[in-house]
Amino acid sequence: MANCLIYLATPSVASVPAEGTLPLTTIVRRRGQYVQQSSDSILLEAPGYYHVSVSTTFTAPATGVVTHTIRQDGIAVQGATASTTISTATTEVRSLSFEAIVRVPCCAAPVTLTVTNDGVDITSSNIAVAVEYLG
Repeated sequence: MANCLIYLATPSVASVPAEGTLPLTTIVRRRGQYVQQSSDSILLEAPGYYHVSVSTTFTAPATGVVTHTIRQDGIAVQGATASTTISTATTEVRSLSFEAIVRVPCCAAPVTLTVTNDGVDITSSNIAVAVEYLG
């Protein structure tokens, strides 16, 4: 069992602009002291490795590509991205899910994780992010 974890969700409708940060409004579960919520971001407060899972459901008011990316201190985490193409504006419901392992180097803590919407504007109906400290 993980000693430190956090599970955040935004189960209500939220508009997220292109290049915007996905909102994280509700702490569903939290255990330990190394992972904290800070507005729409997550603070990783100890050196080591963390497993991050992201799941979103959304529509888009315009056609185009929706891309979500995990960012560590504002820099995209390599390989931590997912994309889908919206062909029918407003009515097409899509979901993205992806995972990554991020590292907090010694003497670099705390670091800030965010999930950004790097494609067209979206209207989300569910956003969930889980982070587990691996050690």
